[in-house]
Amino acid sequence: MKVGSSERWVLVRSALRAPIPERVRADLGFGALITAMFLVEVFTGILLSLYYQPSPETVEASVQFIMRDVSWGWLVRGVHHWASGGLVALCVLHLLRVFIGARYRDGRAWLWYLGALALVFIAVSTFTGEILGWDNAAYWRVRGLLAQVESVPFVGRELADILRGGAEVSATTLSRTYSLHTMFVPWLVWMLLLANVALLVREVRRGRGAVQ
Repeated sequence: MKVGSSERWVLVRSALRAPIPERVRADLGFGALITAMFLVEVFTGILLSLYYQPSPETVEASVQFIMRDVSWGWLVRGVHHWASGGLVALCVLHLLRVFIGARYRDGRAWLWYLGALALVFIAVSTFTGEILGWDNAAYWRVRGLLAQVESVPFVGRELADILRGGAEVSATTLSRTYSLHTMFVPWLVWMLLLANVALLVREVRRGRGAVQ
């Protein structure tokens, strides 16, 4: 039996109007805010990538060009910077709320684990974004982080060499940081956010089933 377009629209509208269980309302609210903030980061990041040049010789000039010569470039860069901090703050607040309420014990541990993992990768994205300025502070921050990575038993040195792109911090380090920040980490965060949304939708359906 085929469902017509009008019937399909009625089903969608009834699903949207159905009551949301109280125990997941706050989760959905935080999830919507975090997803919206993440999409702002993606959109502004794409705009910045049109002008940013990940090379030690050109990075400073490209940043100055964005700030001074590109129309609204200073605003886009500012929104990207502050949205990054806001995204981290929202994730921390959400996880603190779940932790304080011990809501990770009620059979929803996977939401807690996925949220914590998403926070880790969002923090990695924020850190790599700060490095892309490639000034003195960023250089020494990278060296300090790689020194800590090297101290990890068994795999530390090999992992540090992969991140560094060799034995010393160089242009390859900047290039790999840029790849992490713009391609690898965002996709991981996006998949984790989608997984969280899928689990929350399942909770909503369960709650509605219990009410009915």
